[in-house]
Amino acid sequence: MPSLVKGERIPTITMDESVEVVEYLAEGGQGEVYKINYNGKMCALKWYKRPVPPDVFYDNLANNVKKGAPNEHYLWPLILTAKYKGSYGYIMELRPSKYREFGEFLLDISRFSSYEVMIQVAFNIVESFRILHSKGYSYQDVNEGGFFINPTDGDVLICDNDNVAPYGINLGVKGMARYMAPEVVINQTRPNTHTDRFSLAVLLFRLFYLDHPLEGQYTINFPLTDAIGAQLYGVDPLFIFDPNNDRNRPDPEAHPNVLRRWTMFPPDLQVTFIKAFTKGMKDINNRVTEVEWEEALVKARGMLVKLNGKEQFVNIYAKQEIPKGCRFLKLPEYVVVLANDSKIYSCHVDQYSADYMTISGVVKASLSNKDVLGLGNLTDSIWKVKMPDGQTTEVPKNGYVKLDPGVEIDFGGTIGKIY
Repeated sequence: MPSLVKGERIPTITMDESVEVVEYLAEGGQGEVYKINYNGKMCALKWYKRPVPPDVFYDNLANNVKKGAPNEHYLWPLILTAKYKGSYGYIMELRPSKYREFGEFLLDISRFSSYEVMIQVAFNIVESFRILHSKGYSYQDVNEGGFFINPTDGDVLICDNDNVAPYGINLGVKGMARYMAPEVVINQTRPNTHTDRFSLAVLLFRLFYLDHPLEGQYTINFPLTDAIGAQLYGVDPLFIFDPNNDRNRPDPEAHPNVLRRWTMFPPDLQVTFIKAFTKGMKDINNRVTEVEWEEALVKARGMLVKLNGKEQFVNIYAKQEIPKGCRFLKLPEYVVVLANDSKIYSCHVDQYSADYMTISGVVKASLSNKDVLGLGNLTDSIWKVKMPDGQTTEVPKNGYVKLDPGVEIDFGGTIGKIY
């Protein structure tokens, strides 16, 4: 039975105002969620069930409210209630109805509109954790239940932020089974930034491959008791694609998704996940950082094109002819596959830029001949172009350069060549 009733007014920590309960929404392991009226705006209230978290938890929440959200992707505590009826809660923005739970994508209840959107989801999650960790905080309970996703544009909302705490501080949370780092499973440490990064790798693996990175032919032989779970996920975890040990490869019947998808996505993702779940499995100094994930995602996105109305990844490392309707843009740090509607970003045109979100150029096919491609300049810089015959020209903002093999483009921050 809900602890609060419609029309009940809950005092906030600023004692001259209160919020009004409008509707009971849901219940989780730690608390109840209500729709409330906060100064005329509909918001959400998380209200803690008994046993109510201690004062140190309340004080940490108050500090998080004061500090503010790390970025726009967090459903962050906006204001804390006063202690009321033996409990308390915090107010946050309501989740818009178009956002779906992460778990719905794992169960095929919801689907992404494109692979481009899926990669955008990964970027948003990784960047949000990079910022959180750079501010000296750890999330401490990374799991599928904490993320809401817009399947159309890849926007992400991160909830359950009440366990976020400064590095070195833990308020009692351990995490969710199957997402916890091995050292947390066996009680060697409490959650922290390093364990966040392991859990983040599990989350990203499931985003791309759906199945679990540590669950294969070996692990499915055992009933998942606490003791066996500690062994399989803590003492002796084994990556399903460990290059040096094939004992726990995916089972064709139990894990068809990862078998189908592992070679479908670009090799840079594979390499990064192998590091995360081999060298980084127990060595915290080899955990994949957010910057490393961003580099892998930039490379993977650069291999995604749409040909004949269908998305596909073009493996730039494979010995193959360049697919019809494509060009390769070779840069000092990247190789980008270009087709109609492909984009390049600030990190491509400036080798010292870490901006992977700002679009710097877009490819368009000729209306009269779809095999003729041009790259449009969306920056404020003038691109200097050297043609295969040695002639030079300039491409101003909103101008286009024809993507013939052998063309060299000086973007101002780096030079690329078309193949």
